[in-house]
Amino acid sequence: MELESPQRRSTMRDAPWWRPLGPRAPWVAALLMCAVLMSAALFIRSTALESSALVARGMANVIMVAGFEAFRDADGLPDQAALDAFLASHREGGLRYVAVLEEAQPLVSAGAGKVGTRDIQDGSPLRVEGARARLIHRIRRPRPVLGPLTLEETRAMTSVGDVQEPRKPLRMVYEFEPLTALELESRSQRLLGVAVASCVGILALAFAFSRSLAQREALAEELERGRRLAALGTMSAVLAHELRNPLASLKGHAQLLAERVESDTLLAPKAGRVVSEAVRLEQLMNDLLGFVASGELRRVDADPNDVLRAAVETTGSSRVEVRYLPSRTPWPLDAGRLQQALENVLRNAVQASPEGRPVEASVEHQDRSLVFTVKDHGPGIASGEEERIFEPFVTGRLRGVGLGLAITRRIVELHGGSVIARSHAGGGAEFRLIVPARGV
Repeated sequence: MELESPQRRSTMRDAPWWRPLGPRAPWVAALLMCAVLMSAALFIRSTALESSALVARGMANVIMVAGFEAFRDADGLPDQAALDAFLASHREGGLRYVAVLEEAQPLVSAGAGKVGTRDIQDGSPLRVEGARARLIHRIRRPRPVLGPLTLEETRAMTSVGDVQEPRKPLRMVYEFEPLTALELESRSQRLLGVAVASCVGILALAFAFSRSLAQREALAEELERGRRLAALGTMSAVLAHELRNPLASLKGHAQLLAERVESDTLLAPKAGRVVSEAVRLEQLMNDLLGFVASGELRRVDADPNDVLRAAVETTGSSRVEVRYLPSRTPWPLDAGRLQQALENVLRNAVQASPEGRPVEASVEHQDRSLVFTVKDHGPGIASGEEERIFEPFVTGRLRGVGLGLAITRRIVELHGGSVIARSHAGGGAEFRLIVPARGV
């Protein structure tokens, strides 16, 4: 069971509460802020609309009361001059039209407005349409002043069968702009727009902050990985140097012993086993030293075909099908180290491919870069493992320490290139070693 160090426990205890969320923390905070901000803005908007309706009704009452006060002492219907004067005195308050209607026909009016039969039949005393509000209410028809009537006129008015036509009702109409209500609605609309713009800004900041956090965590992981690799490299170098000389002595004596007991059927296989294990350990030491080798390259103009040919010959397998460049093309590279990188990939491909299935290797030019491609027909690379297989000491084989691909990537990256691993459509793994021209 792995125990946490006191330093790690202290770091976890002192970490902010949002640290487990990682890059998602800014998004959570931003969404909460936007929810609160939009809720407040929508509540204010709803309240403003209700208040604007109350303000419009209040303005209608004020205008109606002002009309009663202005026309109550008039004899008969208000005339044109009275309506003009009333409109002029209340224009700053938003009044735009005033009229006396009989049915839908104006008897006398002032200002610009229009009232239809539908407005009369609606029955609603106050109606708001866009930027205009309309108030309609009934008024009493003034009684005509009659002089003395003759006996014949009186009899004519009261005679049987003389039916008077019913008088049509009169209505007073006021059209006005509820300026205060409109301003209230406009301000609430602007407030809602500001809230939306603020939410967009908050989300943009959350996006930038989350990316910054993600990059910071990635950088921290990369630094930690580099620190571990540096410590691992130092340890590997010390072990390799300390073990190399004793191992060479062990290998030499084991080979001498194998030669002496070559005729002994009982001891010869055991001595051969000692020699093979010593050779395997020697290869392991070479891999460790190659992993911690200096990052300096010795670039010279070399033919990529020769590098690939030497790597294929070193594997000792006849199942590798090679496709070379059509002509000799000198390229600035460290031929020895690049050959080592290709050997590691080719050995893995030969081991992964079943008997009878070839390994395909090629070199070609693509966009001012050399591209070495190695394909096998083995099980391929598991999804999500395309990057992990290049980590040191990661291997899927029982024998081996998993340094080959790590060394390959390091050599190619020292050349300024990259290594891409994937499973190809034909089944199996495909490795592409991309080496750009120097300075590209």
